[in-house]
Amino acid sequence: MYPVLKTLHILAVMAWLGGMLTQALLLRQMAATPVPRLPDSRLILCAAERWDRRVTAPAMLLAWSCGLALAWQGHWFDSRWLALKLALVLGLSALHGLQAGGVRRLIEQHDWRPPGWLTRAAAAACAAWLLIVTLVVDKPF
Repeated sequence: MYPVLKTLHILAVMAWLGGMLTQALLLRQMAATPVPRLPDSRLILCAAERWDRRVTAPAMLLAWSCGLALAWQGHWFDSRWLALKLALVLGLSALHGLQAGGVRRLIEQHDWRPPGWLTRAAAAACAAWLLIVTLVVDKPF
């Protein structure tokens, strides 16, 4: 069962990462677009919101559930590396929620602009994922 959980976890993380990076790039582009935006922008935003509800958010939930099951099977809950990884993943989950909320707000409020820190979410997400992969592979402490 462990190899199946690990495979599902990796695939879910990849889908989650792809969705988050897409959201981040979309938010960055919308911040640079003059207001009022073109009608096509709304179509793109609505498609991104649907993708988030159907793919990105479920992938995040699957990554969480498989990851916790793997940690339980590996008896890693007393490991400091796992505590740090979980803190980073919790931060990524919160960032995902903020990004999804930003996309919804762009759809609902035509004159809203994403704040500057949210337009740099892609860099923050990539840095967190690099740290997470390092923690999982090296298990430094």
